[in-house]
Amino acid sequence: MKSAHFDCVLFFKVGKFYELYHMDAAVGVNELGFSYMKGTFAHSGFPESAYGRMASTLVSKGYKVARVEQTETPEMMQERCKKYGQTGKADKVVRREICQVAVRGAQVCGLQDPGPAEAAAVYLLAIAEEERNGSSTYGVCFIDTSIGRFHLSQFQDDKQSSRLLTTIAHYPPALLVFDRKHTSSRTSKLLATHCHTARSEPMTMWTPEKTLKTLAEKYYKTNADGDWPEGLKTFLHEGDALGLTPATNCYLAIKALGGCVAFLTDCLLDIQILDMAQFTTYNPPDIVNTTLSPEVKAQNQWRGGSTMVLDSITLKNLRIVQDEGCLYDKLNFCSTPMGKRLLYQWVSSPSCNIAVIKERQVAVKTLLENRDLSQEIKNILTTLPDLERLLAKVHALGNLKKSQSHPDARAIFYEEKTYSKRKVLDFISVLQGFTAALKLTDLFSDTESVLLKKVTQLPPDGKFPDYRETLKFFKEAFNQQEAEKEGRILPGQGVDQEYDNILSNIQEIEEELKEYLVEQEKYFRCRLKYVGTDKKRYQLEVPQSNASKAGSEYYLEGARKGFKKFSTAETKDFLSRMIAAEEQKTNVLKDLSRRIFEKFSSHYNEWEAAVQCLATLDILLAFAEFAQQQSGDICLPEITSDNTKMPYIKIVKGRHPCIPIVNEFIPNDTELGADGASLMLLTGPNMGGKSTLMRQVGLLTVLAHLGSYVLAQECSLSLVDRIFTRLGASDDILSGQSTFLVEMNETAAIVKHATVHSLVLLDELGRGTSTYDGTALASAVCSALAGRGCRAVFSTHYHALVRYLASEPGLQLGHMACMVETDETTLDNEDDIPEETITFLYKLTPGACPKSYGFNAARLAGIPRDITKRAQLISRNLEKEATCARAFRDIFKKETNPNDLRQLLSTLSI
Repeated sequence: MKSAHFDCVLFFKVGKFYELYHMDAAVGVNELGFSYMKGTFAHSGFPESAYGRMASTLVSKGYKVARVEQTETPEMMQERCKKYGQTGKADKVVRREICQVAVRGAQVCGLQDPGPAEAAAVYLLAIAEEERNGSSTYGVCFIDTSIGRFHLSQFQDDKQSSRLLTTIAHYPPALLVFDRKHTSSRTSKLLATHCHTARSEPMTMWTPEKTLKTLAEKYYKTNADGDWPEGLKTFLHEGDALGLTPATNCYLAIKALGGCVAFLTDCLLDIQILDMAQFTTYNPPDIVNTTLSPEVKAQNQWRGGSTMVLDSITLKNLRIVQDEGCLYDKLNFCSTPMGKRLLYQWVSSPSCNIAVIKERQVAVKTLLENRDLSQEIKNILTTLPDLERLLAKVHALGNLKKSQSHPDARAIFYEEKTYSKRKVLDFISVLQGFTAALKLTDLFSDTESVLLKKVTQLPPDGKFPDYRETLKFFKEAFNQQEAEKEGRILPGQGVDQEYDNILSNIQEIEEELKEYLVEQEKYFRCRLKYVGTDKKRYQLEVPQSNASKAGSEYYLEGARKGFKKFSTAETKDFLSRMIAAEEQKTNVLKDLSRRIFEKFSSHYNEWEAAVQCLATLDILLAFAEFAQQQSGDICLPEITSDNTKMPYIKIVKGRHPCIPIVNEFIPNDTELGADGASLMLLTGPNMGGKSTLMRQVGLLTVLAHLGSYVLAQECSLSLVDRIFTRLGASDDILSGQSTFLVEMNETAAIVKHATVHSLVLLDELGRGTSTYDGTALASAVCSALAGRGCRAVFSTHYHALVRYLASEPGLQLGHMACMVETDETTLDNEDDIPEETITFLYKLTPGACPKSYGFNAARLAGIPRDITKRAQLISRNLEKEATCARAFRDIFKKETNPNDLRQLLSTLSI
């Protein structure tokens, strides 16, 4: 077992304990605080009941844990040896099997394992690649194993693998599976850089043909009625009746699916996850979604996708997700784990559907204005368990194939009663959760919000599924209090046909016993009763005075004072029939819980639809709570998608949503595109607030598309299809990219993909190379974006850009204002530079900043005064040289008279 799973820590079952041996024992001592047991080799252990806690601790620390169970008792081993004549030493060892391999990214909620510790989704991502001409085509398959839904996709990517990086940012993997032979070195470096916290599992991936054949034989087409899941049919070739050939442009997607299936098979999780048959198609957000609403199509307006594209660079630069204090953290007032997971996807892909945005705005406004109602909703949502993961757990517990062929079905658990009780309690928790959710329908019965009606009202008024009759059936199917106490489910009438038939059979036998007793009472002419226990039941107890009437057909079984006990052929027949019926009842009860769970899970789509409604309501309530927490101005933005007008953004007294210090924060007005000037060339001193303003504009735009309140006095904008950012300066050592190359790659993506509907935020482009080259690149990019008409904020310290681009159409100048005080008393001679004190006003002001004040930051950083003065003198000389160079350039363009050239040189003292 260890040689086959050498990368795992073996939890090896010995009786009622799990034991760890040799190097695994050292892990237990160092990571779990165990003590070494006495013996000639290192070993340590813990009781069976502590498995969940110990496994979760190791998995969270990056370990891979294999659970080894005994699949027979010592008594069963002896019977086996006796039956088959096995006398060897190895034959007399209790059989054991690996029942589960747990690793972060491949965890499920089971009887022993509580599943992922965090509420956030934990993804397993498989990647298949084909590289050609420096760019790659990727097939991806990712899944949150605790929920059991596969996402499949295949797409052509650019040289920077932008789509793959965006997928990784939207669905951050904890576990990476990739082909060790066919993954390019470029992609390997990229994954190492951007998924450094994920565990890598290189493997030899199955071919698509092998993947489809395995799925057909083991999971989906095992009988004549078997069929492929609906979500998977899209990836199969229509001309192949058996579905064993991938569709065109789906080869890599099926190969990635094979990587997932192979890894889950190694972890013994394949049966319970694949049996859910949940497959969906994933489209990278920059591939335009053509399924737009009828309203948008009719108005002939929006031509972007249904969601805004936020690539991995923008998510990182604007700190939208994953960082501490990011926008997701600020919005995350969700009460349920389902809401937290859905909010992450909303924030990563804000809506670009105006109808959806306006519905959300009305819903959030309704909740914000009615605090009592919001508190009632919160009280209900807070009590709900993680219904999404519990549905997957119930489905696994009801899986017939797992109960028959999985090693766990053969395992001997000494805490079986505890696990059975936990299983029942989880099921009762699910029933109570869906019962509590129904209370929401009454709270919103008279609301005017279309979206709140949609997610809380039953059809036809809303889309919340009407599961009342189904829920009533399962709640009345058994006595919940008795089930909690006993740890098993005893069903009521009509719940299970086989169980009902057995009860009916037992009742018939009991009726026959009563009739036979009446007959015997008439024969003996006295009152009789049945006595005896177990296999001596149904003996007739006859008074001593009437016992003489017993003939040869009565067999004396015993006597007590004043009575004799008799059995007859009829009572023995009753007893044998009753024992057989009771054994049948016991066997049925063993599988009854599984059948009830299976029946409950057959309504999975109904339960899942309800969970999505609850998650949506939770997010809307979180948006209202976010608005309630703000102490400054807030408003609901006005959003349009009219193609006849120039795209615009107008923000009045906007504030950064992730900066909590409201009283000290200076709000700013920002206007792009409204007056024809779509690009703002932003200048100002270091630390003056340029980057904060740019991030503020980006984050407020994201908030507006989410349907949330924004932190501004007024806000209006037209739809933004994508936000591009080029902020900060850093190299990428693992990928071998310099600071300047990283900068150029990000700029290339902007110039290539930005449309008139995009928002572009560029901070100090060109600083990674020489001043002249940087100025030239910044000028060219700035002109290109201004000509394209997209909304953009372009910050720079290259003041030459102001002169070069001042007359550029579609460009406006702005600077972050500051107040400068000069102290000339410190001058010793005319070559000295006066000391300047700068007070940052953090206020966006029209026009260009008169000069740069970068040396103030140097002084604040503690650079010695003599060095800063020397740097200022060098800067002044460089500026003079640049002025001369520009003059020469202009003269050589316009003048050819040598006398004029001599006059110029004389004027410049050169």
